[in-house]
Amino acid sequence: MLRELLARYRQTLLLTLALVLPVGSMYFHGKTRTETSLLERALLTITSPVTGAGNDLIIAGRDLVAGYVMLTHTETRNRDLEHENRILLGEALKSRAQADELHRVKQLCGFREERKDLATLPARVVGRDVSQFFQVVRLTLDVEGAQGVREGQSVITHDGVVGHIERVSGGHADVMLVTDTRSQVHATIPGKGVIGSVHGKGKRNEFEARFVYLDRVDRTVPIRAGDAVLTTGHDRIFPPGLEIGHIAEGAAIQNGPYHEFVLAPAVSYATLEEVLIVTGFAAPPTPADTGKPASRVVDPANTPDGPP
Repeated sequence: MLRELLARYRQTLLLTLALVLPVGSMYFHGKTRTETSLLERALLTITSPVTGAGNDLIIAGRDLVAGYVMLTHTETRNRDLEHENRILLGEALKSRAQADELHRVKQLCGFREERKDLATLPARVVGRDVSQFFQVVRLTLDVEGAQGVREGQSVITHDGVVGHIERVSGGHADVMLVTDTRSQVHATIPGKGVIGSVHGKGKRNEFEARFVYLDRVDRTVPIRAGDAVLTTGHDRIFPPGLEIGHIAEGAAIQNGPYHEFVLAPAVSYATLEEVLIVTGFAAPPTPADTGKPASRVVDPANTPDGPP
C-alpha cells in the first residue's frame, strides 16, 4: 500500500523536498546563533587537520615555486650587475689614469715655464730594468722622432734629477740613474757652506754624498736629516738648482777632507712615467770666467769627485 502511494506521488514528494529543504536550510542557517552546534563541531574536528595540512601544502608549494623563480631572476640580475660593475670599474680606472697623467704633464709644463733657462725635450719611460732586490737600476726612454738627443745629456723631472743618457739606440735611450755606482753629480746644500759630489751606491734605493767643508772653523749651521741636496751645474752635465735627493741620516762619516752622508733620491724611479731631456743650459760662471779672484780656498768647479 505504502509502496503504491510512494510510486503514485513520487514526483510530488520530490518536488516538495526540493522546495522545502533549501528553505529550511536557509531558515536554519539564517538564525542568529551564539554557539556552534554539535554537528558543526564534529565536522570541524574531523575536517580541520585535513584542511590545515592541505593549506600548508599549498602555501609551501607556492613559496617553493615563487622562490625558485625569484632566485633564478636574482642570479641573472647578479650576473648583469657584475658585468656592469666590471665595465664601470674599468672606466673609473681609465679616468683615474688619465687624470694622473694630465696632472703629471701639467707639472712638467709648469716646470718648463719656470725654468726657461733650460732647453728640454719631453720623453716617455717605456722600460725599467730591475735588480734582484726589486730596485730599478736603469730606465729606457722612447725618443723616436726627437731631435738633438745624444749620450751624456741629463734627464730630469719637476721633482729633481733622474740621471743621464748612457746610450742611444734607434728610437730608444738608456738612462743611467744617479743611484748607479758609476754616477757622479756635483752638488751642494744651500746655506750650509759645503760643496762636493754625489755618488751612487748601487744597492737599495739610496746613495751617498761626499762634501768638502768650505769653512774650516766650527760650523754654526749643522747638516741635518731632510736637508735638500742640489746640483751646482759645475759638472756641465746637470743644470744648477735641481734637487738630487735629501739627507737620509744626519750623522756623517769623515773620510779625509770629505764628510760622507747617506742620501735618499728625490725621484721615485718605480712610478716615473714622463721625463725631460736637457739638451742645453747655461752653466754657472766660474772665477776664471768672471775674472774675479776666488774667495774660497776650495774652488767648486775643481772639487774632486773621487776620494782623496
